[in-house]
Amino acid sequence: MKKLLLLALSTLILVLPATALAVPTNLGDILGWEGTDAYKDTGAEYVMLTDTDGTKDDVTAFLLLELAGYDGQNTLGIYGFTTDGDNVILGNTLEVFKGTDSAIKSVTLQFNLLDGTVTKSSTNESAKIGTSFGFYITTPEGADTTYYTHQVLNKDGFDHFLLFDTSDNSVDDLWGSDVVLAIEDLFGGGDRDYNDMVAGVSDVSPAPVPEPATMLLLGTGLIGLAGMGRKKLSKKDPTA
Repeated sequence: MKKLLLLALSTLILVLPATALAVPTNLGDILGWEGTDAYKDTGAEYVMLTDTDGTKDDVTAFLLLELAGYDGQNTLGIYGFTTDGDNVILGNTLEVFKGTDSAIKSVTLQFNLLDGTVTKSSTNESAKIGTSFGFYITTPEGADTTYYTHQVLNKDGFDHFLLFDTSDNSVDDLWGSDVVLAIEDLFGGGDRDYNDMVAGVSDVSPAPVPEPATMLLLGTGLIGLAGMGRKKLSKKDPTA
């Protein structure tokens, strides 16, 4: 029985990513700001527009912070997507902040609910994206260094975005952002500090996060192993 429990424990340790403990989950730790300790990473990979009254459907994006070697070159934008089973298919993109932008800068994005287009008001650039969308960051580090909130789209398989639900608007320094993105801009995760770029967005909410099926399967497997061990032990010792 002890051998089976040790095997189950070692299996769980192997399944968990080695970098998980190094990734911050508290927005206050990332920003170094007081009053943000209550905000934890939601695990969401996209957001949904909440301002959908049909009259002035827009969001405001804020560039809150950049502490990166590429801070003059990184660009941040949004993208549309579709899903096919477990596959995420990248759609159109729209740049929100260019490399030369600096904090604090704000940009208004106007949503057309009829045709799904989003327009950047300051430049009139537009793209058909829809009301559920993800975020991307493009860096000059090398080829294929555009990273997306959908982790499966990233060439290095790393989660470069943390999404925080700040819809209570309890922190003035977040400028009324309902969601805050904290971003790691280096391939493979770099130093995993997630303060390379921090941006806020109003009038959106994080998408619901389903319980990971792999962890459910793992839990079922561990219960099965424990059950098998108990059955074997009971055969040897009826009093166990």
